[in-house]
Amino acid sequence: MSSSDVQQKLAVISRSHFTSIVKLLGVSISGEHIYLVYEFVNGSDLESCLRNKLNPNFTVLSNWMSRMQIATDIAHGLDYIHNTAGLSIDMVHKHVKSSGIIVTEPSFNAKICHFGAAELCGETSVAAEEEESMRAAPGSERQFEGVRGYMSPEFKTSGVASQKSDVYAFGVVMLELMTGEEPVRYKFDRSSGNYNLISVIETAREAVEGGGGEEAAVGGRLRRWVDKRLRDSFPVEAAEKLVRVALQCVQEDPEKRPEMKWVAGKISKLYLASKIWSDRVKVPTGISVSLAPR
Repeated sequence: MSSSDVQQKLAVISRSHFTSIVKLLGVSISGEHIYLVYEFVNGSDLESCLRNKLNPNFTVLSNWMSRMQIATDIAHGLDYIHNTAGLSIDMVHKHVKSSGIIVTEPSFNAKICHFGAAELCGETSVAAEEEESMRAAPGSERQFEGVRGYMSPEFKTSGVASQKSDVYAFGVVMLELMTGEEPVRYKFDRSSGNYNLISVIETAREAVEGGGGEEAAVGGRLRRWVDKRLRDSFPVEAAEKLVRVALQCVQEDPEKRPEMKWVAGKISKLYLASKIWSDRVKVPTGISVSLAPR
């Protein structure tokens, strides 16, 4: 990337001000190296909040409204990147994933990290460290490392990111947020001796589309699929609609995926519906919990 291109994109990114995006404070260019300086945000990444390695049964996001707040913040942040930040330039984040989203303390809002990293550093293909790999995990499961679980089919094939691949990654994060599970993992099948791929996308489809289509049947499957640490306390209708929005985002054909502006609007409506439900059942949402490891 030429210095003029860097300066042009830097001018766009440095002018970006949005509460759901970690702000880029400065850039230092030394030869072929580009150093990015972002604001400090007190909190922890979403991946760690959902999957606490020290205590798997604990999560700071222990109620439905905390997760809806996270979903709303991420949706509007990505909408800003796609439709406002670049004005006439189509901006792409490229690395949307739960480990790249900060949950702030003590407000429990979400901020998207690394906005501008792909643009300013001139990344045009899949980085070597993002290549699909497997490693042994405790028990009978293996899991992917890197960001493969968030990569759309066309991104995997071409290595070229687009706004539609961002939408796909966002959909995966939403499903991850609802179930608490990693995007993809392998589980050992003792009968065949093979490892079977378990995708959060497929389990979500089974929850809302598999078996009977009756409302009661869908509700039952959703309650089994949604993160057990929410203790079955969530509005089933809003949860089903959120899953269906996320599944629209992860369609194989990028042309069939919605724009982030539409997605952000839908999620805002689901947040309001969830807030009405929360106020009606009087679910406590103001509990202050430290994000420190347990």
